[in-house]
Amino acid sequence: MNLYITGTPIGNLDDMSYRQISTLKDVDVILAEDTRVTRKLLNHFEIDTKLISYHDYNKETVTTKIIEEMKIGTTFALVSDAGMPIISDPGFELVQEMQKENLEYTVIPGASAFTMALILSGIPSFEFTYFGFLPKSNQKKREKLEEILFHYKTSVLYESPHRIKKLVQNIKENDPERIISVSREISKKFEQTLTCTAKEMHEKLGAEMPLKGEFVIVISGYDEKEVEYDEAIDAHVESFIEAGMKTKAAIKEVASLRGMKTQEVYDLYHMKK
Repeated sequence: MNLYITGTPIGNLDDMSYRQISTLKDVDVILAEDTRVTRKLLNHFEIDTKLISYHDYNKETVTTKIIEEMKIGTTFALVSDAGMPIISDPGFELVQEMQKENLEYTVIPGASAFTMALILSGIPSFEFTYFGFLPKSNQKKREKLEEILFHYKTSVLYESPHRIKKLVQNIKENDPERIISVSREISKKFEQTLTCTAKEMHEKLGAEMPLKGEFVIVISGYDEKEVEYDEAIDAHVESFIEAGMKTKAAIKEVASLRGMKTQEVYDLYHMKK
């Protein structure tokens, strides 16, 4: 095996498995997002494997060298600062290059904050979409949040402590009764999860829940029961527009719900206008 994509604890070091420890001891090189963070983990478990950086800023320059090393038999483990690598972290590019070269890789499982938050939330998880971090620009962030709030499946995303209050406020302004769940410091000493309406959550953040730590937010899906699927296409689109969605997004949502092509819904909608 050329690469072991290895999960690490997201807080509690007791979650480190025997398989994770033995893997990190046995490989030749560990690829780490932040070597300073990973070094602390390795020191705790007395692992002295060679450690090199692999992150967003150097992945393009080091990937070719890693692939060449793999070809001559060097084994690697890929880790992130916490949790499962590649989830909202670099790494899929390396896997793609390995696929092209028919190199072997596997996953050594570990904790993942978004799945744990989903379980803690009490919100239906039969179908859900993971959105990662919201875009940084205000316009793109508004557009993405609009998409999420009209998404009929449960949504899961990450947010920083200094932006979580604003995010909940934006949800409250759009849909104050939407059920959401916020988890912080999962698996750590001050782990906390609150599930309630967006309006209630906005009041609790900073009061019952400190704005410190790593946050995961789970948002219940858009209530489809208000939409009658046997209604005309134009009426269906208008129902989303009246609820606050932009025309382009409404057309896309109707197409998704009805299993149609976006262009087809667009043509049928504008034919009636």
